[in-house]
Amino acid sequence: MTQTLLLLLSFVLPAGAQDLRQASTQELREVLSTGRWKNGSAVIRPFVFRHPNGLAAAAQSAGLEGFLYTKRGLEARFGDAFLHQLPDCFSYLDSLLSLAPWTGETRKALSELSAAALPDKEKNAKLDALLQGFAAQLGKEFLERDKAQWARKARIYQIFPRAYNLKGRRSGEALSTSTPREVFFRDFEASDFGPIKDKGFDAVWPLGLFPIGERGRWGTGGGSPYSIRDHRTVEPSLGSEADFKRFVRLAHEAGLKVIIDFVPNHTSMDSVLLKEDPSYYIHRKPDPKADKPPKGWFLVKHKGRKLWVHHGGYEVFGDLATWDDTAQVDYSRPETRRRMAQIVRSWVERFDVDGFRVDMAYQDLNHNFGRNWGVGMPKAEFFEELFREVRSLKPETGFIAEAYADQDMLSAVGFDAVYNKWEDGRLEGQTGWYDALAGGNPAEALAALDRAAFLSCRTAGAGSLVFVGNHDEKAPRKIFGERLPAAALATALLPGAFLFYNGQEIGFDKAVPWEHKTLPFSTPVRIDWSAEDPALTKLFSETFSAAKAVRAELGDYCVEPLRSPEPAGWTGFLMESRSRPGLRKAFISDLGFKPVKIDLKAQDAGLTLQDSLEPGLYRLKDIQAEGANP
Repeated sequence: MTQTLLLLLSFVLPAGAQDLRQASTQELREVLSTGRWKNGSAVIRPFVFRHPNGLAAAAQSAGLEGFLYTKRGLEARFGDAFLHQLPDCFSYLDSLLSLAPWTGETRKALSELSAAALPDKEKNAKLDALLQGFAAQLGKEFLERDKAQWARKARIYQIFPRAYNLKGRRSGEALSTSTPREVFFRDFEASDFGPIKDKGFDAVWPLGLFPIGERGRWGTGGGSPYSIRDHRTVEPSLGSEADFKRFVRLAHEAGLKVIIDFVPNHTSMDSVLLKEDPSYYIHRKPDPKADKPPKGWFLVKHKGRKLWVHHGGYEVFGDLATWDDTAQVDYSRPETRRRMAQIVRSWVERFDVDGFRVDMAYQDLNHNFGRNWGVGMPKAEFFEELFREVRSLKPETGFIAEAYADQDMLSAVGFDAVYNKWEDGRLEGQTGWYDALAGGNPAEALAALDRAAFLSCRTAGAGSLVFVGNHDEKAPRKIFGERLPAAALATALLPGAFLFYNGQEIGFDKAVPWEHKTLPFSTPVRIDWSAEDPALTKLFSETFSAAKAVRAELGDYCVEPLRSPEPAGWTGFLMESRSRPGLRKAFISDLGFKPVKIDLKAQDAGLTLQDSLEPGLYRLKDIQAEGANP
């Protein structure tokens, strides 16, 4: 065996790659996590492992981390069943590493190992050791560069300022018609962060920060916060720009990050940006023979000329749906991209915000946008341009994508976390966390858990944002029913980003027949903090306390799904500390609709459990390994 290979197998970085500073951050991300993408398609797709009995499993990502995670998990379950694919593994890895010129020594070592006259089992073990050492070195380098890792682990409390009721939150007094409506950012005090921090949150997201359009506004509640009239300033009824700047400062002094919305896809129909230049939008000249614009379009007058501008739209199951109170921004135009990037950067420059939740992000990827609107797109992705612009000012700025498709590509363009609700582009079927738990199918929940476990702990790609409720969804109790205790704690214990919406911790729900949100946009609503549901208050109090205690005990930890030899209907996972080696816990629950019996003998994990669970119940177990550091 050559000296190069011996060094690699000893976890020493090959001589030709000792100085990884020559590698670009994008190349590190591609090799470790995402592979390369071009025009919306993967140049390198995730490796597919094929069992002789016909089972097929795609690696969790196209990079080394996804390949190793899936390979090790399958080998733990099925032993040597995949050894017949060793030649395919070597071929795949060579293609992946060829994306970056600084991987030459590693490719050489892989080639030598592939040709070595060794039994397949021994060769496979050496391959794993080689890759683990190399991936560890690349991961270390990536972490040194990536200043926005906090966004992948953020515990985010989402606030709807116009509905929050600061006085009621402070005093617990019942809400009445005489209760004054505060000016949220002006009246907010440092002590108001106390109830949020006490629950274990480390970031806040004030929803509805911007002025809302009046043209096309629907309902009597103030309009949709996502029909924005001016992306550049603060809604006056919530306070002044100085008030918001103070809010950010107080949050930082309390140890909290501040995330705000960036709504790139659309604005209101009377937006400042539209008045500035309609060419920023999807538009066309009116048909002189038509009395009015066709469905989906509206009339705009600008500097003496008339234009038809399209309402904001999005693809749903192959059709183009629209929000009829919005106007569609055009990302095929470089001028539009520059203007929007300037606006986002200004929030960092002027207010020192820490991150952005990007509304409907996947719709503005080049391949989706070009298909939706029938336009040619620039070569670069808008989000790559945006991130460079903003992070040139503040490298630690985090970006979280609202998305229900294209999660892998959003990771490739540089998002730090992506909504983990619905994802159906994998061999396992639907692996989105929220919808899998809502559906109550144990097999789907296990696939979603496997996906969430990987996303929570990988180094270079986007993590996942999980939740049991937010401003868009029905109340958690309506979705999960009696299964809510297990669903809530399982979600809160995942080590990635976690989101919770104000008012849901007391069961506050003012949904109306035409709008299922707990705090509807269409009707006036304020949270009555005295009108709590005692059972739900107790449930979420216990959930937050348990999750907070686990984090304090384990520090930085990863999750590994638990499996039984036969389908048993329960869902569980191990939590293993990375900062305190040997310290572990186990969570086992019934997330389905039927009682389950547990007969678990996980010898490698040091866990034995025989129990019965009703839907919604769980067990949180200590597993103190010998020699663990408390």
